[in-house]
Amino acid sequence: MVATVLLCTVPDAPARAADDECRTQQLRAARVTASVHLKHGGEDFSKATGRLTVKVPKSWPRASDLLLNGDTEAYRTAMRCLLRFPDDPFPYRDTEGRTEPPEVAVGKRWVTVDQRVTTWVVSLQTRHFGPWSLTVGERLWDLELMRPPALDRSWWQEVTVDLGGRPARSMSSLPATGTATELTWTREKAGGKPPDVRVTLQPPAAKAWAARWSGHPWYVVDPLAWLLFDAALLGLLLYTARALRRAPAAVPRTGAETRTGRNLLVVGWLAFAITVVHYFDDPLLAHFANQGTALFWTDQHRVHVHAGLVLLTGLALCAFGRPGRAAAALVVPAAGYVVAVVSRPEWFALPAGLWLDWENDPGEVQWFRENGGMVAFAAACACLVFVWLVGAASSLLRVWRAAGAPVPGRPRGRLSPYALVAAAVVASAAPAAGVWAAQNLWEDQSWLSRRNADAMYGLWHMATLFNETRYFPSDWLDWFHGTYFWWWAPSLALLAVLRARARAAALAPAPGTAGGPEAALPPPAELLALKVFFVVCVAPVVGWYAGVPLPVLPLLALWLTLTGLLAFGGRRAVLHRRLPSGHRLHEVTGESDRRYLLKAARRHRELHALLRRLEQGQQEEDRSQLENELDRLHRLPHPAPPPGLPHTWIRLPPSVGPVELVLAWGPRSTTWGNACRGAYFAALISVPAVAILTWADRVRGIGWDDTFLQRFGFADTLASAVSLELLWVGAGFTLGALWRVLPGRRGPARASGLALAYAVPVLVQWAGNEVVDQPFGTWPLELSLTLLVLTLTGVAMDIDTFRGERRYWPSRAGLLLSVYQWRTASVQVAFLVAQLVALVTIWQQLKGSDPMILIERPPVDAPGGDSSGN
Repeated sequence: MVATVLLCTVPDAPARAADDECRTQQLRAARVTASVHLKHGGEDFSKATGRLTVKVPKSWPRASDLLLNGDTEAYRTAMRCLLRFPDDPFPYRDTEGRTEPPEVAVGKRWVTVDQRVTTWVVSLQTRHFGPWSLTVGERLWDLELMRPPALDRSWWQEVTVDLGGRPARSMSSLPATGTATELTWTREKAGGKPPDVRVTLQPPAAKAWAARWSGHPWYVVDPLAWLLFDAALLGLLLYTARALRRAPAAVPRTGAETRTGRNLLVVGWLAFAITVVHYFDDPLLAHFANQGTALFWTDQHRVHVHAGLVLLTGLALCAFGRPGRAAAALVVPAAGYVVAVVSRPEWFALPAGLWLDWENDPGEVQWFRENGGMVAFAAACACLVFVWLVGAASSLLRVWRAAGAPVPGRPRGRLSPYALVAAAVVASAAPAAGVWAAQNLWEDQSWLSRRNADAMYGLWHMATLFNETRYFPSDWLDWFHGTYFWWWAPSLALLAVLRARARAAALAPAPGTAGGPEAALPPPAELLALKVFFVVCVAPVVGWYAGVPLPVLPLLALWLTLTGLLAFGGRRAVLHRRLPSGHRLHEVTGESDRRYLLKAARRHRELHALLRRLEQGQQEEDRSQLENELDRLHRLPHPAPPPGLPHTWIRLPPSVGPVELVLAWGPRSTTWGNACRGAYFAALISVPAVAILTWADRVRGIGWDDTFLQRFGFADTLASAVSLELLWVGAGFTLGALWRVLPGRRGPARASGLALAYAVPVLVQWAGNEVVDQPFGTWPLELSLTLLVLTLTGVAMDIDTFRGERRYWPSRAGLLLSVYQWRTASVQVAFLVAQLVALVTIWQQLKGSDPMILIERPPVDAPGGDSSGN
């Protein structure tokens, strides 16, 4: 009988211990309210926001512990009693987002704890957040209230469920009040059983699909769709290289043209090959693991495969870049160390499968911790980053140096000792920051765990920290190449080709291609290269709808828009306008006429100023004489005068005067010169825009705090700012290169056409967002800033065209007023309206909700590719 009684009481021992720890009997007087709000519209994924408010009497022994520091064990114990299951020593949630700790307020009789949590339904799994559990199925979702055991006998005054405009499919009990989409269970008096809240709902189809695409086998579709996009870019690069090879800038072709063209092909194929590895290293291995194919590699040694693939891609970049002997002397041992860690992990106190199981094999975790296994693995990650940085930097240097090498051969991307030291510092800092971010994430997700009261906590902590860090090699490739390097390298290769052609045309002009009036406009092959450069470097990459990526559609829309813009410019651009003789303006004027045209433009503006003063009675001049002189300025020498009339003149086309003709040529004599000038002005003008957009995307709200929960959070913020600057510099370069073929008489008009082309993919994305009810994000702000940067760049180009007159004007604004022939009042009104429009646009954009931050690991990265949950 004694044994029977003991056996019956053993299962209740943890519960009784928890009851004693939480003083459950004294929590019967606590008052509890809970609510959950689902939001489907205007979100990428369905968003669930939960709230739990608990009022405990001051007489509760642990009430004072709620006011302690969050790092104390007493605080965690008290919060665990009110928010979680007290008998669980290691509560860990990676599906719960918290912007701040629970708020604690002290009143006369009560201590109030208010917890707010959020989750996004990004996968088919059970998501726990606060007191709520959301089980996500393929079409139906089950929402359930999980009452903390210590509060099971408390007074649950009100429980509210807002289904986000979707009526429930079923529910556990009839609510006291509410509507079909907002249900409320209330209890007027204390005592009795709290309500059991279980609701089944059917979310919108778009949000159900968005969650389904992350599961097996659908996650393979995502890289396949993006691979089509990259294959289209590769096709454009190959087609451009072929067109440039068939139309050399000089005859015979220079060595720089040959080298840059060959580099463009190699970089295109190399970037595409690395992209294939980046797309399929995780999804394809996970798919094979789920199918039971080659489990030794796809499941048991997946991290080994990740490290091997990253090392091979980095070495491939080093082989192309040829960084020099000093770099090779560092790359070889770094690669050898990675190979040693991957092939013989036990030498470095690492588990054979690079996975720690603290529950079934605590001895291995203890051995790992005592012998510095984390340091050994972090060193291997640092070596991988170093190899990649050396390969990427040397490849970019080789691509650019090929355009200016004075002697034949293959230029090297040799790195200086300072560059190698910088690469080593960054390589060492990246894994350290990754481990720090993993620790911050651990603190955020296990904040209620027992740390000082349980001996197993250290093993659990170390195992979880390493299991999170072990994905560093794959995440590095996904982040650095998948976000930045895939477009940095082709963009620079295209710039190198254009630079080599510009030098070839200047040094050795070929008949009919350079050195005469025919060279005023970029040839068709270079126009094609500029279009591809705009697509690869400048254009936004969009096309994500309800979890399905369709980036080819915006790409096609952008290409058609660029083609149409240049075709329209071929008819309406100033230098394409036809004279009465049938010739075009760029055929009868050249760089040798610039000095005459500048003088004519200046005299044209002076005569117009005299006419305005004459109309206002401020000048006494012969109006007919002024008009006759203006009429002479609107004429050019006849390109093909009739026989016997060598000094015949021909009138300029309507709406084209000397000022418009000079502005159409741009500030420099060549297309490359105009392009570099546009890039220079855009680089200066875009600095404030970069700061504004970085703040809007990365800093405001919870963005800055969540930066340090992501593996490459801070580095990504810096890299994103650099990429924004490069994007707008590339846009300014394209504007300057296409300056003579874009429609419009002045810089802002030319810039607006290019800004429209930039906005077309975003407009396609917006149309798709309206269909699937997704948010538009900060795109309105980015489009406004892009238009502003390009417009100011166009204005700066116009001012720079008349830079010779700068010494005659007290400010650039005065010169601009004279060039554009605007009156002061009209300029002030236009500037005020522009300010108001910009302020309204930015305010409307920034007053919205904070950006969504996902800190959980995607299901496809789970061991074995299992998407059952995190």
